[in-house]
Amino acid sequence: MKRVVLLTAVILVLTGCSGLKNIQDLSYIVAIGVDYDETEEEFTIYLQGLNFSNVAKQEGTRSSEPIPNLIGVSKGKTINLAVGKLYKKSKPTLFYGHIKSVVVTESVLQHTFDDVLEVFGRNRSLRPNLLIFSTNEKLDEVFAAKGLYDYPPIYTVLLTEENHESLREEIGGTSLMRFRREYNEPMGAAMLPIISIDRHTWKGDDTNASLMISGLDLFQHGAYQGKVSGEKAIFTNWLNSSKSKINYDLYIDGDLVAVFYMTAGSLKKSFHGEEKDPEFDLKLNVQAELVEIIKSTSYDRLKEALGTSIEKDIRDLYEFGIREETDLLHVGDGYYRRHPKRYKELKNHYAFFLDSKSLQGTDVNVKISNFNTYNYEKEKKFD
Repeated sequence: MKRVVLLTAVILVLTGCSGLKNIQDLSYIVAIGVDYDETEEEFTIYLQGLNFSNVAKQEGTRSSEPIPNLIGVSKGKTINLAVGKLYKKSKPTLFYGHIKSVVVTESVLQHTFDDVLEVFGRNRSLRPNLLIFSTNEKLDEVFAAKGLYDYPPIYTVLLTEENHESLREEIGGTSLMRFRREYNEPMGAAMLPIISIDRHTWKGDDTNASLMISGLDLFQHGAYQGKVSGEKAIFTNWLNSSKSKINYDLYIDGDLVAVFYMTAGSLKKSFHGEEKDPEFDLKLNVQAELVEIIKSTSYDRLKEALGTSIEKDIRDLYEFGIREETDLLHVGDGYYRRHPKRYKELKNHYAFFLDSKSLQGTDVNVKISNFNTYNYEKEKKFD
């Protein structure tokens, strides 16, 4: 009797799997793009789909045939309505469980960004570590871009995990969960990576359009404050991310004298005084590796100039943030966590809390840990 009961239980469990589809019978959606037409008050949704051959990959090999990269487009008064239209028209069935990225356009940022964040934040079928980006490019062109050597889009920065290996000269993605947390706070800037298309760096039989992160859109207390791009964006990311590594050109009296490869520790803030708004000092420890000497310079002057140059860049970045009313260095995070009553006041009656006088001092401690093949002695010239 016990065997009969056990056999019946096993059969019931197995029949529960009968509705599952084979993985090759699904269309995997890995990214979703959102555009908004203010005149029509209508969303345009772009889905980037991969079939099983895009996902399956044996170590050391890849398909010799071009792998199709499908892009679905649909319009609707809401995001869910637009996605629903695509779902009805798509076979094999669309599977949303592997969506890695959301890309929004400038129009979304300006007109309906809060609503879009709410839609994706409430959707339980999406991963909590979903990456979010913005772009000024056409979304279909962003999703059409592939990796080098015609590798599928999963090898682009659009689909790279947030916690991948240390970034060199690169701004990493940010998760939707992290961005929403920073976006809703009155202190500390929320930074949204900007996806751009690079059509010039790599050439081949055809034009190789590759994706890159070219800057950061800036938000303070849920309000769009502008953007930072180029080297300033890379430096901003470097100060706020222990994973980031950068090449740094050192100039003395207007002349390029050396190039360094640098990593930074956490940017430490020391608060003092009992003023209503924060006053603070900054301290940063930097590990530097000498990559190249362009002009003969003594060790002591080289080290001193490097520290001074980084300090100036930090102050320049801070002043840029003041002009944009954006806390780029996340000063408010540490200060208001220590003063809950003032945090509550700031939350209820927001006003930007930093000015040029708030930053009292900056101390950069540089350690040059590797000189590569350059021969040197302290207080002497490089050969």
